[in-house]
Amino acid sequence: MWGIDFLCVALKRSVSSMLPWDIPWYDPSHAVFFTALYGALTVIGLGVLIAVVMTLKDLKKGDSGHH
Repeated sequence: MWGIDFLCVALKRSVSSMLPWDIPWYDPSHAVFFTALYGALTVIGLGVLIAVVMTLKDLKKGDSGHH
């Protein structure tokens, strides 16, 4: 059990939350991982936003279904 407790303490000390202001950016591995994570989340969010805007634009046009 000592190994698991040690791992949890090290992990808690390393990253206490996923929020950007709680991340120890001085560690290069954290910077790379969280930059990639937030970059991917940004791309996914923009894709969803574009899909919603295009859907609303098509609904406003009033075209009956393409089926």
